[in-house]
Amino acid sequence: MKHAVQTFVEGVVQMYALKAPNGQVPGAELGEFIDLLHAMDWSAEERPIPSPATITGLRHMQNALAAAYAEGPCPIVDALRLCIGVTPWETYYADSVWSQPFLHEFASGELIGPNGFFPSSDVSLGLFLLGPNTTYTEHAHTSSEVYYILCGTVTYRIGDPQSPRTAKPGDLIYTAPNERHDIQTGDTPMLAVYTWKGDPSATSYHYDEGPWLGGILVHPPLVNRG
Repeated sequence: MKHAVQTFVEGVVQMYALKAPNGQVPGAELGEFIDLLHAMDWSAEERPIPSPATITGLRHMQNALAAAYAEGPCPIVDALRLCIGVTPWETYYADSVWSQPFLHEFASGELIGPNGFFPSSDVSLGLFLLGPNTTYTEHAHTSSEVYYILCGTVTYRIGDPQSPRTAKPGDLIYTAPNERHDIQTGDTPMLAVYTWKGDPSATSYHYDEGPWLGGILVHPPLVNRG
């Protein structure tokens, strides 16, 4: 398992380095992500594989992988296949008005980080799957984040709900700390690599008046998390 995850993460690091000139992520920020991943201590003991859980969002994985391979040869996707079956998949949000639009359509699996196979308090990296025609409701978090899109063309908004942008397979999406953002899939599910830094254990938050509105800051309740 260690070799498969390490190979996958090294592939992501190489891809980040190749993508650096395109400016989708500020250069210094992407450099910090790369340095943190390079510094991973692979000699640390990996955590045990958790018992399999029923994650309804994983029903989209087959179509997502087919779409990823349709984009052409990709070493990251090849390495990913070795990790999928033992990834600690979860849907860590409890049912709420905020989470209902996507709760049964997503799955997330942390490979390195506070809850991952390989512990890190500085960075987390994992997989995020979002089903077709689904919106991951507007939210923010204190950590900076990069998505590397493996499949699925998505519409996303960062900071301004009136300024939607589009990302396609191979693109990076960068969100600075505390920037409000959402993401919406089209007819194809999105499979992405996510990387957080800063405080990777920090939880997301939103506001109680609704997406892109104000009100009281709310940390959505989590399940199976400390």
